[in-house]
Amino acid sequence: MSGPQGPLRILVVCTGNVCRSAFAHHYLAAHLDSAAFAVASAGVGWHSDLVVPPENHAIGARYGISLDTHQGRFAASAVARETDLILTATKDHRRALLEETPAALKRCFTILEFTALLDASGRRPGPDPAAWRELIRDLATRRETVQARDLPDPYGLAFTAYEEMARLLVPALDVIVAAARPQAAG
Repeated sequence: MSGPQGPLRILVVCTGNVCRSAFAHHYLAAHLDSAAFAVASAGVGWHSDLVVPPENHAIGARYGISLDTHQGRFAASAVARETDLILTATKDHRRALLEETPAALKRCFTILEFTALLDASGRRPGPDPAAWRELIRDLATRRETVQARDLPDPYGLAFTAYEEMARLLVPALDVIVAAARPQAAG
């Protein structure tokens, strides 16, 4: 895990790192302060033949993000150990990561689980990595208060499956983006 200094390191994980995690990675990177947050992504089933599908490029463009520079990678345990917050597309992805890196339990959530916990907490740490690290530890103790839901995988399906992915994913990511905005002086 990264140290208490520096940006909050977020890793988004799905199967092939070309659909859900790729979209979330680039969406968050485009909307979060790069001095406070370092966003990356990986796949538990990634391999070098996988590329971002044209449908995901089109969905990204709808939301003002480009996936043209996306470089997929495998979700190795070393990557997980260096991360402050791991957001997975499904419970199975979380399980796969935790089998390799059990110590990541307190910082590994499904995306929909984490954003439900964050939203319910009402806390908005702004662009303060230390406050986020404290919040992540606290939210890990409240896991049982929400159900960890999965994001459906659109890979290889019709364009409507990518639209459904974005319909579920963007509002969840916006919870993180809103909580990361600087708070107005009161």
